[in-house]
Amino acid sequence: MEIKRTLPTDHKRWLAFVAGFLTLSLIFTGCNYGGRPSSGQPGGVEAGVVASSTASPTPSPSPTATSTPWPTFAPALETWPTPAPPPADRVELPEGTTVWLLLGAEEALPTRGRTQAIHLLLVNERLSKASVISIPGSTYLYLPGHGMGRINTAWPLGGTKLIYDTLSYNFGLQPDRYVVAHETEFTWLVDDLGGLEVSVLYPIRDDCGGLPAGLHSMDGKKTLCYVSHHADDDIFRTIRQQQVLQLIFTKLVQLGRLAKLPVMYASYDQNLETDVSLLDLILRIPLALRLGDPERVKTFVLGWEELETWQLPDTTRTEVLLPREGKISQLVNQAVGAILEPSPLNAVVLTYEFQLTEVIGLTRTADARLTELAAPTKTPTPPAAFVPTATPVWTATPTSPGQTPTVTKTATKTPQPSPTSDAPYPFPTVIWDTPYP
Repeated sequence: MEIKRTLPTDHKRWLAFVAGFLTLSLIFTGCNYGGRPSSGQPGGVEAGVVASSTASPTPSPSPTATSTPWPTFAPALETWPTPAPPPADRVELPEGTTVWLLLGAEEALPTRGRTQAIHLLLVNERLSKASVISIPGSTYLYLPGHGMGRINTAWPLGGTKLIYDTLSYNFGLQPDRYVVAHETEFTWLVDDLGGLEVSVLYPIRDDCGGLPAGLHSMDGKKTLCYVSHHADDDIFRTIRQQQVLQLIFTKLVQLGRLAKLPVMYASYDQNLETDVSLLDLILRIPLALRLGDPERVKTFVLGWEELETWQLPDTTRTEVLLPREGKISQLVNQAVGAILEPSPLNAVVLTYEFQLTEVIGLTRTADARLTELAAPTKTPTPPAAFVPTATPVWTATPTSPGQTPTVTKTATKTPQPSPTSDAPYPFPTVIWDTPYP
């Protein structure tokens, strides 16, 4: 049975109009939409104290900084199959930075399957810069309350709370927003974008129909196979996932495709697991256009420098990726440092803004034309044709001498005035002239 993923035409036009109105009002504005407030007091001490000889100064209360509550963890006493590491220190993020968690789950709703795609996005909304940290699913970490385990099992074991606690304990980061996509939604998204042009660096011979090294045009199903292939190392799969993630985001901000954001959100809303609202996305459209500049996004992968292969000491002899001591914190600090310094915008951002503005303008023009064509038309009634009236005239017919003349009546046409542009159309009238014999 075919699954309907789009809205009716009238809803599309209405949502496109809303998106256009909001986008045009926000596209040239700043991107500072809040975040973690600074703990400093603006203006210094001298700015808040005024000396007076008659009354003692009353200092104004300083603003209290608020932050995301940080979880507390009981001491990890587990020693099998390997001792649990100590909790990581909380990472100090720049002002205006939000942490987004992107997960790719194996099973469809309502089943909560393993998450083989795990990506952390550190977005400095004030400076419009971002860092992406990609984590292999087989990374062996401490899951608070559950012992040591692979990070891809945190979501099915404990949902949002457990994976938040796992990231806080091992990375010192706690997400502010999360999105869990499944295989079906991923395939839909690639197809809705018209496919992807993927550069395959390492050939895949035994899967996905065979993918030799080179540039390939992929639809949704082939792209899903490309990012899910696991015959080689798990780190290679994570690198391919990050590559496709960049291609999807770049294609999404090109050619004004963000104008379709409300329709796409409504199509996927019933299948995604997320706490991100449509308003959250629309307000960040200017930020997304700026992050379309590849120089403003830095990518990091937990690779062979941070992880080492280790076999579980059980009968399965399963291979996992065990973190090297202190390497995760070094990678996180590099990702945070990449979003600290401001940088100028490239010309590609202006191109994206122009494309989006043009698409919204054309959409509104087309909608207005459709509305005009759908409106009922009035057929003008032509004025009544002028018909001259006949005026009867009495005439006397002479007869022989001694007889009375016979009076007969004949009709003659009386001309009427023609209508003019500055005078009302004349009403026809009948004039009777009755002469006496």
